[in-house]
Amino acid sequence: MSFAEKLMRSYFNFVYNRVYDFTTARLHRYYTLQQTCIGKFEFKDNDTVLCVGVGTGNEVLHILRANRNVSVVGVDYSETALHRAYTKALQIGREITVLKMDARHLEFAPGTFDKVLCLHVMDFVEDNHQVTNETFRVLKEGGQFVVTYPSDTEGVKLGSDLLKDTIRTSLNSGRNRFKVILDLVPRVLIGFVYLPQLILRPKKKIYSRRELRAMIAQLTDAGFHIEEEPIYQDFIVYGRKSTKGGKSNAF
Repeated sequence: MSFAEKLMRSYFNFVYNRVYDFTTARLHRYYTLQQTCIGKFEFKDNDTVLCVGVGTGNEVLHILRANRNVSVVGVDYSETALHRAYTKALQIGREITVLKMDARHLEFAPGTFDKVLCLHVMDFVEDNHQVTNETFRVLKEGGQFVVTYPSDTEGVKLGSDLLKDTIRTSLNSGRNRFKVILDLVPRVLIGFVYLPQLILRPKKKIYSRRELRAMIAQLTDAGFHIEEEPIYQDFIVYGRKSTKGGKSNAF
C-alpha cells in the first residue's frame, strides 16, 4: 500500500466517517439517492446481500427496512465505518456481518451473493474497472446489482446545488426559515473537514453514459439500465446478472 493510500485510509477512519452522519447523511438528496438505489432491488427472505463500501451503514438500514429477513454483509476498509454500521443494525434489532476488505479484491467465492450494492464508492477508488469486475464476480447468476458512478466532477456547483436542494426541501416541509438556517450553519462548518479528501483521494474517473455502457457491457453480459441523478451527479447502473447461456440487453 502506498503512503497516499495509508494517509487516505487514516483520514477516513479518524475524520470522514466520524462526521459523515452529521453532514452528508443528512442531505435530503443523498437520502433520496439511497432510497432510489435500494428501491431497484426485489428482496426475498433469506437473500444474501453484499454492501461494497458499506460506510457507516445507512444503506444497511434502508435494506433492512425493505426486508428484515435478509442476510447483510458489509465490507469497507475503514474500521470506524464498520463499527458504526454494525452498531446501527444492532440498534434496530438485527445483526450483520462486517469485514475489513479492499473493494478491488473481494475475498468471496464467485456467485456468493443474491444482491450486491455499491453506492458512491467509485469516487474513491483508483480502478473502477476492477471494482466493477469484482462486483459481478461475487454475484450469483440471476442476482441483482446496483452500482453508482460519477457523472461529473465535484466542485463548488455540486456543493451549492446540494445546499439549495436541502434548503428548498426543508422550507417546503413547513419548517421555519430561521430554524432551517440555524440547523444548516453547523453542518456547513463541519463540512469543511471534507476538503482534504479532494486532495488525498485518487483522481476519479468521470463517465459519460456512452463510456459507462461500454465498460459494463465489456465486463458482463448482464442486462442493465442506466439512470442519472442530476443534482448528485451520479449514474445509477442496475440490473440482473444473466443466467448461464443467456444474454441480456443494456438500456
